[in-house]
Amino acid sequence: MSDYLIERNGWFYYFRRVPKHIRAYDSRRHIKISLKTKDRATARRRATIQNDVIEKFWRNLAASPDAPQRRDALYKNAVDTARLHGFVYRDIADLSENASAAELVDRLLALKESEGKNPQKNEDLEAALLGTADAPKVLLGDIWEIYRPKIGDRLIGKTDHQIRKWENPRKLAVNNFIKAVGNKNILEITRKDVLKFHDWWLLRVTKEGKKPASANKNFRHVKDMMDIVFTALDITPVLDVETLFAKIKLKVVDDSRKSYEADYVQNVFLGSDALNGLNDEARALIYMMADTGARVAEITGLLPEDIRLDTPIPYIHIRSNARGGLKTLHSERQIPLVGAALHGAKMFPQGLERYAGGDTASNVINKFLRENNLNPSEGNSLYSLRHTFKDRLRDVQAPEEVIDNLMGHKSRGPKYGRGHILETKLEWLNKIAFQSPKT
Repeated sequence: MSDYLIERNGWFYYFRRVPKHIRAYDSRRHIKISLKTKDRATARRRATIQNDVIEKFWRNLAASPDAPQRRDALYKNAVDTARLHGFVYRDIADLSENASAAELVDRLLALKESEGKNPQKNEDLEAALLGTADAPKVLLGDIWEIYRPKIGDRLIGKTDHQIRKWENPRKLAVNNFIKAVGNKNILEITRKDVLKFHDWWLLRVTKEGKKPASANKNFRHVKDMMDIVFTALDITPVLDVETLFAKIKLKVVDDSRKSYEADYVQNVFLGSDALNGLNDEARALIYMMADTGARVAEITGLLPEDIRLDTPIPYIHIRSNARGGLKTLHSERQIPLVGAALHGAKMFPQGLERYAGGDTASNVINKFLRENNLNPSEGNSLYSLRHTFKDRLRDVQAPEEVIDNLMGHKSRGPKYGRGHILETKLEWLNKIAFQSPKT
């Protein structure tokens, strides 16, 4: 045989191109393994051993008519066998390049102990401890099809529209990752690839005006997808996902939507004819947001039975229903109706049927606010009413736990009991209630 040796800076490496007839089973273009010596004679002996192992592996692959499936099974078996003997599976290239002498000795001793036993089990253990089982090839472009069925529990109770809104940013994130690093095998993703993705986003943020928060969401989504896929396929990457994506978050400047001043809401939105150009349901939505602080989709998602005007304390019940699920587990709550919110609920006691989801309503109202110069500060939008609601509660020194309960946020302290009752929440809302809108 050829000695399959190359020399770089005095060090010898085993180097061999994968034969064309093997590439259907082994996706690598070539194999390069450090022989950790500068002596040619020693290098030749080590290269011979490496070549025998690799040739045997290729023969095993090619012998099966269902070679790709068999390759995956061999890898899975190697991972399980390595774990059974107290080792993490590492492929032969990684072991040659990065394993310590102590680890190599431990693996060889484990093989030595198995000599003379079941020949098939000896072969399995050899593949597991010497890393000759080739991992399944899963490209970045394929991971959505593996990931999506594994996270169905996260989407229980959501409408088709809500599911699309959840899926789209995750699909975009992995597509952006592919643009940055190429459609690589996920087991070949390295820390350098993740840093390249970071730099790709940094350029877009600094040169194209993209938001750092968008980059951070991409990082978070890709990290989650790879983590789920590694678990689903029982694949152990060289670097764990936490290490791959560590410390790449971009600094986010506070660009949150600014709140409206309470006087502005009362005098302009509620005390004048500024909103007369909007349809009745859009105006009712604004009124209800002003004195409940609820999210747009939470109000448009109310069913008739969720609007209770026939009780001693009128209230709305924000919960998962036929119109859609909740944003978070903490979002379900009951909010007493006071002031502008009570007025808006009485306008449409059966709910806002014109808008199936919050997006349409937001687009209509925000366009109207922009075109009629009704946003006094840059950054104002319909959602600013939610911030205004929170500011008003803080101004009257409402307890943070009450504020969290009304906003649908996770409470900062431990959760005990059934939470705040309507009477308690009503007490604080009465202190900030707007006067009923001008009609």
